Amino acid sequence: MEINLNFDKKVVKTALNTALENSVSKKEGKPDKVRKFDETIDLIVNIRDVDIKNPNNRIDQEHLLPHGIPGNYTTDHVCFIAKDDMELALKKKGFSVLNPSDLDQMQKRSNKDKKVVAKKYTYFVARADLMRNLAKVLARFLGQQGKMPKPQPKGFGVIRPDENIDDYISKLNRIIKISMKKQLLVQLKVGKKSQGIENLSENIESVLSFIETSLPNGKNNVRSIFVKTTMGKPIKVEESGKGRR
Repeated sequence: MEINLNFDKKVVKTALNTALENSVSKKEGKPDKVRKFDETIDLIVNIRDVDIKNPNNRIDQEHLLPHGIPGNYTTDHVCFIAKDDMELALKKKGFSVLNPSDLDQMQKRSNKDKKVVAKKYTYFVARADLMRNLAKVLARFLGQQGKMPKPQPKGFGVIRPDENIDDYISKLNRIIKISMKKQLLVQLKVGKKSQGIENLSENIESVLSFIETSLPNGKNNVRSIFVKTTMGKPIKVEESGKGRR
């Protein structure tokens, strides 16, 4: 069956609604049991007929969601490479910052110490004029973990020296990574349960559209699509009303 990614919004919403309903534990004669944490909503896309041995067919890019994911990138998750007024502004907001002097000092430290820094943060953001400083010290370690900042159009991790930091920080939670490098599968989080059907469905539609345009044969390379909550079962989008796996 050919899958059309130009879904009617009602179809995506139906799948989401089923996934959300299934995340609530229901037992006859007992109150519904709602989990005490804000479950993540995952999107799973199975791909077919794509030769990922060909680097041109792989997907490894960042995408900007319509709606940010709460807690996606907090001050604990992000490290900026900056200096001067930008460094001061970022530190005032609680972000970790490495300036050129910090990087020079780190260059003298052991590889073990550099690995610790690379693992400590989920996302690195560098001023364009400091990318060479960063690459000299941490490129090897960040590259191994897929954390080296990517400039547009591949990513959002490289910023201008005159970047409006408030505007940039406001979109941090909208940045996600879409990857298909080693297997014919794309799996990623698209939101949190608390965001509601409207925002979640728009995020899913945005990701599906991106994947379609990134595949060699578009929608014909998609085998199946599922949505699920952290603790719930995957719900197949085109058969969401039946709730089958």
